Amino acid sequence: MPEYVLGVDGGTTKTIALVADLYGNILGAARGEGSNWTGPDVEIPMAVVIGAAQEALRQAGVLPSQVSLGLFALAGADWPEDHERRQAVLARAGLARQVIVKNDAFGGLRAGTRLPYGVVIAAGTGANTAVIAPDGREWVFGYYQDDGGAFHISREAIRAVLRAEDGRGAATILTEWILSQLHFTSVDDLLKALVAKEVDQASLLKICPRVFEASCAGDEVAADIIVRQGLGLAEAAVAAMRRFDLLQDALDVVLAGSVFKGPGQLLIDTVTMAIHRAAPHARIVRSLFEPVVGTLLLAYDALHMPVTDPIYDQLAATCPRVEFFKTDL
Repeated sequence: MPEYVLGVDGGTTKTIALVADLYGNILGAARGEGSNWTGPDVEIPMAVVIGAAQEALRQAGVLPSQVSLGLFALAGADWPEDHERRQAVLARAGLARQVIVKNDAFGGLRAGTRLPYGVVIAAGTGANTAVIAPDGREWVFGYYQDDGGAFHISREAIRAVLRAEDGRGAATILTEWILSQLHFTSVDDLLKALVAKEVDQASLLKICPRVFEASCAGDEVAADIIVRQGLGLAEAAVAAMRRFDLLQDALDVVLAGSVFKGPGQLLIDTVTMAIHRAAPHARIVRSLFEPVVGTLLLAYDALHMPVTDPIYDQLAATCPRVEFFKTDL
């Protein structure tokens, strides 16, 4: 009987499931809403994960009994109890003969390197950094990380606009752009709405791309925001390598997530320079695949399968089109 693997990437804005055979052919793909969740009751977010996995299996025409391993890389799986709760729900759902739960950052890591170890800086809605050492030890920052995501960049942009208005900071074109985007006529009106919690997070997140655009237009305030956030991201990556004594190793540091797709090179150049000051042999690379493809590769690794060039080629050839993965911040 043919064998298959199931890979799921569950994030803040979307959850994606893929089913593939052991040769790298992706046979089923499904997408659901975000499944990030903080707290003990994980039934609701895991229902999203289960629904996406079941749809991918249906599309592939694959029975759960044929799935050797389901690898679930999930936002919100930070502490051991988070993993245990999710693992228990997913195991009861009977999606695969074996279930493994990891933090979602690990999917991004494996999607960006052909090695079963390395470092990932994942910068999407939030930010996270994870490391897998050559001997298999793992570490993920989780809620310890406090820089680099779209939320952090948008928050810094709002702060810059407020500081420009009250005289503590320099003038910035972000003032005009953000007021226009959020439909306010003055900074005072914006501040009143923020204090009253009348501006939703989705609207605030859409500020992030404007910071990159302003930096490319020569705005020094926007450029400073990007540099500060980039240094924060690099700091976490260096700390992750230091934890396992990897600073002199030649390994991949994967840049994953929508924030790294912003226009201009300033963020990537900042991260690269700061990492190379401490880890001169590190290779700064962009993701080869979407993070969910990394979950399939993690599944192959867990099955002790050698991932050959033909497998990578088939994953690339059979992966859903880029529109399937698009996230509109």
